Amino acid sequence: MKVFRWCLAALMLLAMLVLLPRASYADIVEIPLNAKTGVAPQASGYLSATEYEDPSIHVSIGTGRMFDNEYMYARVKIANASQLRTAMSGSFRSSSEAGVTALAKNAKAVVAINGDFFNEGGNKLGYVVRQGEEYRKNLKPYNKTGHYFDVLLIDDQGDFTIIQDCNDEKLKQFTGVVVNSFTFGPALVVDGEMQTEFVDMNNGVYKNGKPVRARRMVIAQTGPLEYLMLTTNGPEDAPDKKGLTIPELAEVIASFEDVQNAYVLDGGTSAQLVFQQTNKKGQLEYVKMNALKNSKVRSVRDILYFSCAYQP
Repeated sequence: MKVFRWCLAALMLLAMLVLLPRASYADIVEIPLNAKTGVAPQASGYLSATEYEDPSIHVSIGTGRMFDNEYMYARVKIANASQLRTAMSGSFRSSSEAGVTALAKNAKAVVAINGDFFNEGGNKLGYVVRQGEEYRKNLKPYNKTGHYFDVLLIDDQGDFTIIQDCNDEKLKQFTGVVVNSFTFGPALVVDGEMQTEFVDMNNGVYKNGKPVRARRMVIAQTGPLEYLMLTTNGPEDAPDKKGLTIPELAEVIASFEDVQNAYVLDGGTSAQLVFQQTNKKGQLEYVKMNALKNSKVRSVRDILYFSCAYQP
């Protein structure tokens, strides 16, 4: 009888081990806000040169073409909001800059893009929060016409809120917990609605920047803990790459039907999408996915990145 019970217990234990999911909740961690890096990605998670997956994150990279111009996008799904993170090249008041690839490597990112170059410019305007720490709150008109920047807020649930023409009164109405914020824009999609009013009729320019074609960078939310990053080619890559205007960019990002909120980050030579690929030596290294071989790129002061949170 004892032997029978022992065998039955052993069979039950074996069945439990077979039926256990690939990863338990204990394997997926919450990364502290003040952590300098995310969790290092698993080498086995790189399924191809354009896809990564582990129990905490899935990244897939694709390409498309609109307005006679190429674009590249990365879809990201994460397990918890702590995996959406930012990193700076130095202290907030530092003038230090670094390549997006270097910052991505230091942060142990799975995928990364440039941020909004938060401390560039003489007027030092905007609302800057990085990893839960508020660095600047200077919401004033950016020109004589009285227009304000559109501001992107990312809260502790990983959700996006875009405040258009953001001033102090509008910001006070937000009741969530801001983890990261960006002051660049403009907003392209707000609560599922594609925006069309980008031009300041008083001076004929976009809300942020000149009405020119350029290489662009967009960050968007497509669902709970699901995101889309999109970047376009432009004259920074080659003379025959014309780039996109802001209205054209809005149409491109809105062509992805699940986009809920979409926001423009720094463009031109700053716009870089970084992912790891296997080099000739068989080693993983961070590479600029969207930049052609002879593309012009610049160093930046901040990145937005997605981290692995899986610890086997």
